[in-house]
Amino acid sequence: MASIHSEYQRFLVHLAQRQVHDDVRRLARVVLDHLQPLAEVGAARRGRSTRLAPLAVEHLAQTPAAFDGELGDPEAGPALGRLHQLDVGPFRGFMRQETFDLSHDITLVYGANGTGKSSFCEALEVAMLGSISEAQVKRVDQRIYCNNVRLRRHVAPVLSSRVEDQPQAVQPDEAEYRFCFIEKNRLDDFARIAARTPGDQRQLIATLFGVDQFSEFVRGFNPLLDQDLMLAGVQAAQLAQRRVQLANSEQTIAAYPQKIAAVEALEQALAHRMWPGATYQACVDWLLGTPQQQGRLPYVQAQLDANPPAIYEVTQARLQALLAEAYRIQGLWRASSGQLAARAGEVSYAKLYEAVLALADGATACPACGTALAAVAQDPFAKARAGLEQLAQLAALQQQETGHRTQLSEAVRVLWEEMRRVVTAGAVACPAESQGAGLPLLPPTAAGNWLGAWVDGDRRAWNALLRIAEIIEGVDAQAREVHAQRGALAQERDGLQQHQLEVERLRTMRGAADQDLATARQTVAQFDEANRELIEAVAAEVAVVAHHQRVKIAYDGFLPEIQAYLAALPGVLLQGLGEQARQLYNAFNRADPPGDLLHALWLPVAENGKIEVEFAGEPGVRYDALIVFSEGHIKCLGLAILLAKNIAQGCPVVIFDDVVNAIDDDHRDGIWRTFFEDGLLDGKQVILTSHAEEFLHRIQQELGARRAGAIKRYKFLPHQGEHELRVDGDPPTKNYVLLAQQALAADEKREALRQARPALESLTDRLWTWLGRRADGRIEIKLGGPRSPWELNNKCAKLRSAVDRIAAQHPGAPQAVAALVALLNVSGTSIEWGYLNSGVHDSQRDHEFDRTTVRVVVEAVAALDAALDVLQRR
Repeated sequence: MASIHSEYQRFLVHLAQRQVHDDVRRLARVVLDHLQPLAEVGAARRGRSTRLAPLAVEHLAQTPAAFDGELGDPEAGPALGRLHQLDVGPFRGFMRQETFDLSHDITLVYGANGTGKSSFCEALEVAMLGSISEAQVKRVDQRIYCNNVRLRRHVAPVLSSRVEDQPQAVQPDEAEYRFCFIEKNRLDDFARIAARTPGDQRQLIATLFGVDQFSEFVRGFNPLLDQDLMLAGVQAAQLAQRRVQLANSEQTIAAYPQKIAAVEALEQALAHRMWPGATYQACVDWLLGTPQQQGRLPYVQAQLDANPPAIYEVTQARLQALLAEAYRIQGLWRASSGQLAARAGEVSYAKLYEAVLALADGATACPACGTALAAVAQDPFAKARAGLEQLAQLAALQQQETGHRTQLSEAVRVLWEEMRRVVTAGAVACPAESQGAGLPLLPPTAAGNWLGAWVDGDRRAWNALLRIAEIIEGVDAQAREVHAQRGALAQERDGLQQHQLEVERLRTMRGAADQDLATARQTVAQFDEANRELIEAVAAEVAVVAHHQRVKIAYDGFLPEIQAYLAALPGVLLQGLGEQARQLYNAFNRADPPGDLLHALWLPVAENGKIEVEFAGEPGVRYDALIVFSEGHIKCLGLAILLAKNIAQGCPVVIFDDVVNAIDDDHRDGIWRTFFEDGLLDGKQVILTSHAEEFLHRIQQELGARRAGAIKRYKFLPHQGEHELRVDGDPPTKNYVLLAQQALAADEKREALRQARPALESLTDRLWTWLGRRADGRIEIKLGGPRSPWELNNKCAKLRSAVDRIAAQHPGAPQAVAALVALLNVSGTSIEWGYLNSGVHDSQRDHEFDRTTVRVVVEAVAALDAALDVLQRR
């Protein structure tokens, strides 16, 4: 399989023919020199660019641009010639050295899975290609991969060939021999990728031809190398930033007068709004004050911050009104009390009458004396009702007196509360006057006869209280004026605070302008001195930045080149293979209906191109092969493409590594016939490995005795617990004709006939098949009963007659007829024909087989085999 290294070398050869800058070629050589570490990382998290950038910076300038196209293997030897011998071991599964004779046209290697066939093929890979594809796929170091796991060492396999009968060691040359190998894994991967999404199918051709690792390697390059290069220079960027600051400082100095003029204009506008005609500073001093004079805003704020005076809501009029109300209610109470006292005697009867009436329900006698009501002089209950009616006015008078008494108590309480409030307010508002008045103490409650001390006699105390109330009224008037003034002061403060904010804003603007001016002047004055080291570093950095820019330009030119090479690779690999691949595909599928064979095949010329087919039964209609083909047909197509490439390249060897086992049973017959009957591989040495023993058995029968005798066979046997590969270098042939000849040579007559029967069955079947393709293939065979098998003698007789009719038209047919005649000249009743007719079942024979007759049979079978070689144009 093509390694990343070898395919990259082919890219360098391609690049040498392109019109690109020499730095692009130099960078390509840098990548080649560090291919292994670069291939270990991809584009994820910028792994490839992070690893490549420092290598390119370090080596680009010293790397030569020229490439002679021989860097991959300067010691490559002469042409391969014919393979002669492979010495392998210890290596992989081989614990000791084994020698394989590969000088034959066909070498068959077979054995069960796990017996060592893959180790044999990997030894050929190392000897011819210098690498093992499986080791690369598994990312295992090849030296470790080649070690025998138990010996922990290996010896490099030695492959020799012959050119003009001169032996020579084969030197690994991946470019020359890579298409000699056709592997089962490639076909399996080809069919598996075909079932994936279109995005995954871009790897289709790369996988088939073994360049998928190179494809992944190319896709591992990041689009840009910029993030890992110093393209602008850190020091230069820093100096540029500082020079920007310097220019800003110079601009600040130049703009300072304009800034100050704008601030002054704003100050004058504010002064005009505050105090027309006054200067801005005078307005500020008046507003905020000076150390010698308090400003208007602090004064107003102090007034508003002081606690406002209390308003007591005390008046003489209220006191006098409350006292007058108390006197009025007192008069009403005294009047109702006098009236009630005049009729006080009547009050006691009210309860008595009520008690009598309480006994009236159901009474029949006087409640006092017990006399029956009919005998009394006056009904007590009627008298009680009349008395209560007379006492109704008395009850109303009692209620009136009670109401006046309650009202009087409430009026006195209200008066007491007001007097108490006046006394309390006077103690705060006019403490001197309150103390000088000598007022009586007010009781803690309004109960009792306390008011007399205030109003009896000349009312001295009451009048003093009225004077205090008058003073408090004056204090309340002043407090109300203060409260009225606070609203105006609050409005004035809000306006003054707005002026203060504008003053502070203007001060900030002026201060910022002054600070910027000072900083700018300092920056300009000290720039060169403060940045001397940075200026020197920038001068030294120019060359580094220029070199990094050179690397960037080289990478920007390199990446499109290798990507274009990868995109065109399928077209290069498949160029001119369409017709040959179509013929091979049809040959593999010769048993399919004629309409299902391919009329045309279009292979892709770009990475994402489609494989399109046109069927013989639907000419003019194109189909996507990956959609219309089954998995088995996709594998056949992959095998056809690889074999077509081998033929187109003129490879002297084709090595099928377990390929047949990747193909379903329905196509195996067509595949082996294509390999060995159609002449497409004439002149090539064929090495075929497989664990399909019956398939190899059929090949040896169908090839005929002559070619089967020329096949070199190796059988790998399962180990017997020692974990050492067991190789049978000369297993018995599977060709019945050869086996019959060997038995005859050993004078084993019965064995010779036992092998001659299946040989004759196979040969007559092949002759019958040939006859059916050249003429009427129908023959009549007589059976002894409904379940009786047909006799081989009868089959031979019928075929002799049928072939004899057309023998003159076909080379080899007369020899086939002669061989059948020789067989049929042996008596059909002989024990030899009886054995041939009855099969290989064991049975006791009363007579011995005749040696001469057996020889005639075996020689006739061999002659028929040789005739079929001619008939089938082998």
